[in-house]
Amino acid sequence: MKILAVDDDPVILELLVEVLRVADFTNLTICESAKEALDLIAKSTVPFDCFLLDIQMPAMDGIQLTSAIRKLPQHVETPILMITAMSERTYIDSAFSAGASDYITKPFEIGEVHARLRLIEELVMQRKMRDDRNPVPPPRSAQSIATEDDFAKRLVPADIDGVIDYLALENYLLQISRISTFGMQAFGIVVPGMERMFLASSVFEYESAISDIAEAISDTLKPCDFFVAHAGAGEFVVVLTGGGPFDAQRYQHELTAAVEVMDLCYCDGRPLVVRPVVGDALSLQMKSSRGITNTLVQALANAESCVDRPREAAPRSSVLKVLFGA
Repeated sequence: MKILAVDDDPVILELLVEVLRVADFTNLTICESAKEALDLIAKSTVPFDCFLLDIQMPAMDGIQLTSAIRKLPQHVETPILMITAMSERTYIDSAFSAGASDYITKPFEIGEVHARLRLIEELVMQRKMRDDRNPVPPPRSAQSIATEDDFAKRLVPADIDGVIDYLALENYLLQISRISTFGMQAFGIVVPGMERMFLASSVFEYESAISDIAEAISDTLKPCDFFVAHAGAGEFVVVLTGGGPFDAQRYQHELTAAVEVMDLCYCDGRPLVVRPVVGDALSLQMKSSRGITNTLVQALANAESCVDRPREAAPRSSVLKVLFGA
């Protein structure tokens, strides 16, 4: 696995070289600034498989560097592990919002670094195998018919506020659980009939639909603090990071209205009917690490259980009232 580590402290870089060498991660490049990192990325003929980034660096910090890396087409999915002394929640939130995949605070445990990198290595190998099985055809070509792997794949639509990778969301919650999950809630969103739509579409049409739904979710949740992750198929999980009551029925009507305004359609002009179903929210407060992961699964199950249970007529309300009970 080809790794790039970026830290303005040469002592930390030397330590990382030794820590990674012990675990046989020897294909490692190091540098001391974000600018140097971007230059190395641009000049590399073989893309890096993983990035290890510090946050506090002069000129451009690690969070800004994360955003810059995510804008590069070849690194939209590349794992980014933050290794930093910044343990405050504001830094954690900002890092994951920018596209971080995982987060470790200094001083770090050597075993923890090894474990995270082993998981990343496995993820990188799985993605390479997936890409080898399903080479990307021209998006509107006849060869771009969606496969089962495409349907199960957890997508990360680009440039949508609050939308992150599902695994990154799990890692975020595991990190936050060490601080406080007070007031945090999770709920699921499912789109009935998505499999039928998927079978009748190309990869381009399917991924565009997922992106449009994610954008509608993001827009209707603002100005709240939140993260959204696609869980595969037609399912999404949302984490509200602030306090206040959440009314699933009200929010479902808000979201449905937002999707209808988009007037979604297939490439040939056929209308694409999307009616999302929102499940009741679950509290993340006082949950263990395993409990938090299970809560995300339960949040999706809650939404699935609502698919055949019709909601009442939409009440008149603003999105602020929906999310804060104002």
